[in-house]
Amino acid sequence: MQERPINSKNVSTLLLIAVMTLGFTCLYLHFSLTIKDEPAVETVEFKYSKKGLYLYPRFEVFVSNSERPSKVSKEQFESIQAGDKISGYMKNADTFVTEKDIRFEKTLAIPIFLFLYLSTFSVGLILLNSTKFIKNNQLYQKIVQRLYKISIYTMLTLYLLIGTTFVALTATNIFHKLNTWNQTEVTATILGGDFNEVRTQKGASYTTYELFLRYQDKQGEDYITRKAVTGTTYSKYKIEEPIPLIYRNNNVYDTFVLTESAKEIWPAFINLYTIFIGIYIFSLFAMIRSWRKKKRKQNEIDSLDE
Repeated sequence: MQERPINSKNVSTLLLIAVMTLGFTCLYLHFSLTIKDEPAVETVEFKYSKKGLYLYPRFEVFVSNSERPSKVSKEQFESIQAGDKISGYMKNADTFVTEKDIRFEKTLAIPIFLFLYLSTFSVGLILLNSTKFIKNNQLYQKIVQRLYKISIYTMLTLYLLIGTTFVALTATNIFHKLNTWNQTEVTATILGGDFNEVRTQKGASYTTYELFLRYQDKQGEDYITRKAVTGTTYSKYKIEEPIPLIYRNNNVYDTFVLTESAKEIWPAFINLYTIFIGIYIFSLFAMIRSWRKKKRKQNEIDSLDE
């Protein structure tokens, strides 16, 4: 276990993490307590599936009196049509949220909560272990060190679970993309497009591209998807033009644009998402290497003691 002197720098670090944890807790409690204050029933104006470059399909609807789309379950998506009423809640007067939206945001908060509280707990234990009261009591010192290990192992487990989940989802999506025997090729029509450019304070930018596509399955039923594409694909086609599309035979919502050149493919492997995945995989190898090195060193020490 690390030892850190109790000085202004280390205490300030602990206070900073504690304030961040408290602030996030207050935001979460405010969200949970007020999100259902304004029940609303709105009219569905437009519905579509949403398919990114790397993850599974999701489902959204646009309703009256809302400037942003709302998430719905697959079952709800298939049971409603444009013109139907849908129940939910108004957020910030111009955003309609469903139960699916609320569950999604609360689910995202869980790992953030765990990391913040465990980080505060771990830093507090490090400083506590540096006090004379703990140093002079072997039993208390063992308790603090064990609690610290539990905290670190819990954060490591959480890190592995979250990262492995995203890697597995991405690998599954790639498998479905390459699994041609379970695909149906159709010709979709471009209804429109949208892009979102994010700029950092240092001037760097990151842009995502999406196309609204209308297509039919084998039975002639119409579908609309909001499909993420690379910048090359986005620039290649215009509104109302046909575009080759494939969908999985056992999931008509799981769509992939049928690319015709490497120029349309390679940008999908060079963006923030793939960089984060690459960093995660590299960190796993680094941790395994560090663990093996530590274990080998411990074995050498044990052999010398014998």
